[in-house]
Amino acid sequence: MLRSAVRFGLFLAMLLPAAPASPSTQEAVDAVTAKLICDCGCTNLTIKECTCGKADRVRAEVSARLDAGQTPAQVVSAYVDEYGEQILAAPTAKGFNLVGWLAPFAALLLAASFLILALRRWARVPWHEPPLAPLGGGGPRAPDPSFLKRVQDDIDDVER
Repeated sequence: MLRSAVRFGLFLAMLLPAAPASPSTQEAVDAVTAKLICDCGCTNLTIKECTCGKADRVRAEVSARLDAGQTPAQVVSAYVDEYGEQILAAPTAKGFNLVGWLAPFAALLLAASFLILALRRWARVPWHEPPLAPLGGGGPRAPDPSFLKRVQDDIDDVER
């Protein structure tokens, strides 16, 4: 009986010009449509955000269901019963869906712990800077005379 009343309300909503919804009804429609994903082919937009014709029809249907006396939770439940949980914008926090809620936090925690361990290990590695002066004392050694002669010969060859 309720289904036929909802369908009749939808039929009337499509035939009659849309009357401005009361603020409380519009807030309830927005609350429900923000929880449902539009499956028209747009990229993961909720019914509230989508501008396609299908989203307009769903908004009218949600408004008709709410006007027929259903609560927002019942409307969302009816859509889940009809289309499955993939219609929801966010997964329910029970059963296997908990993985969708917990996996990002677990990955973040794992990455942070890996980074902390890596930084601690890198901090323990001693840093050895090369000495600034030779340890044997004294200044720089004099160049080999044969090397100086070869350099001079090369310079003379280039100048010729």
